[in-house]
Amino acid sequence: MREEETKIWAWVMPSGNIYKVVSNPVDGTICLYDPDGKLVKKHEKLSKAEVTLIEKNFLETVATMVSGKETETGEETKKDMADGVAIYIR
Repeated sequence: MREEETKIWAWVMPSGNIYKVVSNPVDGTICLYDPDGKLVKKHEKLSKAEVTLIEKNFLETVATMVSGKETETGEETKKDMADGVAIYIR
């Protein structure tokens, strides 16, 4: 992952456990780590629009950004946004 584009999020679960989410729109990856630091889930080969959509509509709602640049408002088309939702929701 390119460090300058990597964002680290703290996701507090209802149980009180804190999961770490690492997102990178340039590399097209989102990784989820449990409180022990073990990789739980890794999404790869996502488009920049998909990662940005997940950051804006999910992570900004349930998590707190610990490090990284603020999410930029993209100029993605409606088709890119719809494709991102369709791929992420399974």
